[in-house]
Amino acid sequence: MKNWKKLLAALLAGAMCFAFAACGNDSGATSDPGAQGSQTSAGDLPTDVQAIVDRGVLRVGVKTDVPGFGYQDVLTEEYSGMEIDLAHKIAETLGLSDVEFTAVTAATRGQLLDSGDIDMVIATFTINDERKESWNFTTPYYTDAVSLLVKKDSGIADYADLEDKVVGVSTGSTSMEALIAAAEEAGVTLTPEANFAEYATYPEIKTALDAGRVDAFCVDGSILSGYLDDSVEILDSIRFSPQEYGIATALSNTGLAEYLDDLINTWLGDGTIDQMISDNGVAASFQG
Repeated sequence: MKNWKKLLAALLAGAMCFAFAACGNDSGATSDPGAQGSQTSAGDLPTDVQAIVDRGVLRVGVKTDVPGFGYQDVLTEEYSGMEIDLAHKIAETLGLSDVEFTAVTAATRGQLLDSGDIDMVIATFTINDERKESWNFTTPYYTDAVSLLVKKDSGIADYADLEDKVVGVSTGSTSMEALIAAAEEAGVTLTPEANFAEYATYPEIKTALDAGRVDAFCVDGSILSGYLDDSVEILDSIRFSPQEYGIATALSNTGLAEYLDDLINTWLGDGTIDQMISDNGVAASFQG
């Protein structure tokens, strides 16, 4: 009988030790995706996020011609900009050190998302209702406004001065429609056929401006700031249509979309994104 009691006591003690050990392991885990250096266990991640972790590399579509946001040095092939930093920060939360960047333009970024070639787009991608029907977007991480880059001797000061001018815009961007609408509010009529020329990349528009093939370069002000030189200026008198940038994902990747949205809201609240903006010399978000 005594031996039986000793055996029972030993079994109970062992069970209690196992229970305490299990509880101790749970208390050390974190499910906060924005925590510095945190790695979420496989069971806590949505399926589409876990697939990225299992692959071991985060695939991100970025701009390569927007200094301060997404830029690739033609000599070193190194990437820089706040959106590049944002991609690395997301990878860090997943415990990944490898980020695969793919160059995108306004015309190609949605196609690459839809084809599954990339996991997300972080590329000055303006959020609007029409685009929300095609892709998921996070809470905006940056807000800009559209403006014009012109030669200092252009004589352009307001919308009326654009009636007989040609404005360069990026193919697939919202800049042309935004400028037409802003000009209309000022009583000026601009048309796609008479007043605009579309180009595939921002450097091409700047080259066209320098050569006199267009009279103005129209896009978000923070993007224009990367193309300033002694011969051109950004018009403070023409600034319109706030542009909110969000991280875009495919509509099917709802788990990834929610995960990213949690990260952005956390980093907006704790100053992480403000620091990225400051570190990369980007102007503070437009407040209207």
